[in-house]
Amino acid sequence: MQKDVKKRIERVAFTAALFVCIGLFYALAVKLLGGGIPCIFHDITGLRCPGCGMTHAMTALLRLDFAAFMQANLFAPLIVAFLGLAFVSTSLHYIKTGKYRLSAGNTAIEILFLVLFVAWGIVRNFIGI
Repeated sequence: MQKDVKKRIERVAFTAALFVCIGLFYALAVKLLGGGIPCIFHDITGLRCPGCGMTHAMTALLRLDFAAFMQANLFAPLIVAFLGLAFVSTSLHYIKTGKYRLSAGNTAIEILFLVLFVAWGIVRNFIGI
């Protein structure tokens, strides 16, 4: 049993390292090439989606420029916190049980996050930020 847990911990660590490497590679590509992933929602509608500005927010966070991080997308701290919580929660559950899935308590958090995310998308277009 301990051998299985150790393998799961290694898989989680590898997955986390992979996401960090992909993120750093993307940040380097953005810095060297400029731009980032275009927002299809914005291109089609002319409106800003709830996630618009996340590339700028994350590159600012890598520079530890917290003012620019908040300016790029005011919802960015909640997005980062939610994704971090989801990863940690799912990883811990996987390490303990061998199954990837969120618990019922986290489902409520996911629904709340989704409602806030959509509300932020509506509000930011009404007030123009």
